[in-house]
Amino acid sequence: MPVFFRTTGTVGGPAFLLRAGSPSVAPVRMPVVVAVVERPDGLVLIDTGWSRRTCAFPADDPGLVAAALLGLSVKPEDALASQLLSLGYAPGDVRHVVATHLHADHVGGVVDFAGATVHVAERELQASTRGILGGYRGEPLPSERAQIHAVAGPPALGFAASEDLFGDGSVLLLDARGHTAGSVAVAVKLQAGWLVHAGDAAMFVEDFRADDGAPASAYARAMSWDLGAQRRSWAAMREAESTHGARIVVSHDPALFATLPTTRETAWPAAWDRRRGKR
Repeated sequence: MPVFFRTTGTVGGPAFLLRAGSPSVAPVRMPVVVAVVERPDGLVLIDTGWSRRTCAFPADDPGLVAAALLGLSVKPEDALASQLLSLGYAPGDVRHVVATHLHADHVGGVVDFAGATVHVAERELQASTRGILGGYRGEPLPSERAQIHAVAGPPALGFAASEDLFGDGSVLLLDARGHTAGSVAVAVKLQAGWLVHAGDAAMFVEDFRADDGAPASAYARAMSWDLGAQRRSWAAMREAESTHGARIVVSHDPALFATLPTTRETAWPAAWDRRRGKR
C-alpha cells in the first residue's frame, strides 16, 4: 500500500495574507496536495484537487473572478485523473475518495472518479449546505456515492475523536475541525509510523507547530469556522508529530510538498506492504 502525493496545479496569494507575521506583498504559490494510497483492492485518494473541467477551462469553472481571487494556475494535464493515467493507473482504479473537507479545491475532482465511494464527515456534509456563505460551491456531493461518517470514536494520535475507515486499523479519520465544521485529518498506517494528511487544518507547517499563543495569519482568522477549534487541531497535530512520530502533511505548503514522494517508485511503503512481503 504505497503512498505518494500529487498536486493539481497551484493557488496563490500575498504573503502578508497567508503567512502569520509576514509584511511581504510577494506572491506565494501553493500546491493543492492530494495523497494517492494503493490498496490491494484499488486506489484510495485523500482529496482529489480540481476537476478535469476546472483544469481545462478555469475561466468557466470556477470562473474568471474566482480564479483570480484564488490565484489559480492550472493546465489540462494537472487534473488528477489525467495524472493517474500518466502513472499507469486508470480513473476506474479509484475505489474510495476520502474528503478532508468539501471545499472545491479539495473535492472538485470527485466528478472524475464516477465509480468511487466518497467518504465525508457528517458534520462537514451538514456544513456544506451553507453554500457560498461557508466557502462551499453550489454543486452537492453525489449522494448516491457518499458514505457518511460520524467520526465519534475513541481518541487517536492526539486527536479527540476518530473512526476506523476500513475496520482494519490501516486508515483512520481524525476529528480536525476548525477550518470547517467537519474537517478531518486522514491517518494512514505506514511501515514506519503514520502519515496524517490534515488538509487545510493548517495552511503551512509553521502554523500548527507554533505555540498556542502565536498569532494566526489573516487567512486563518478569515477562513476558520472556529479559530479556537482550529488551534486545538493544531495542538493535536503537534502531538501526533512529536509523541506518535507521525508525518504531518498539509495541503498548501510548497516547502513541505517539495520533500514528499510523488511517484510509486519513491512512495512511502505502508503497513500492508510488509504483510505482503513488499518493500
